[in-house]
Amino acid sequence: MPIYATIVALLGLIVAIAHSVLGERVILGPLYRERTTGLLAAKAMRDIIRAVFHIPSLAWAGLGIAVLLNRLQSGSDLLPIVAAVIFALSGVANIAALRRPHPGGLILLAMAITTIADIRFN
Repeated sequence: MPIYATIVALLGLIVAIAHSVLGERVILGPLYRERTTGLLAAKAMRDIIRAVFHIPSLAWAGLGIAVLLNRLQSGSDLLPIVAAVIFALSGVANIAALRRPHPGGLILLAMAITTIADIRFN
C-alpha cells in the first residue's frame, strides 16, 4: 500500500483548501472590502490577484495527487523528486515570508519529507 504517497495527497488537499478558504476570508476579503481608487479599484485587477493567489493551492493539491497516482502506476521517481523540491521550497518561502513557523509552511515541509520517504521506501 502506498501509504506515504496517500499521506502526501491528503496533506496536499488539506493545505490547498486551507490556503484558499482562509486566504479568501483573512486576506482577500478584507483587502477587497476597502475603498480604493488605486490599482485594486478595477475588477479585472482583483480577479487577476485572486487567480494568482489560488494558483499555489492548485499546484500543491495537484502535485500531491500526482505523487499518489505516480506511485499507484509504478512511475519513475522524477515526479516525486520535483514535487518534493517544490513542497520544500514553498514551505521554506512561507516560513521566511512570515518570519515565523506557520502551519501551512510546516505542512508543506512535512509533505516534502513524506514524499522523500515515499521515494526511499517504495
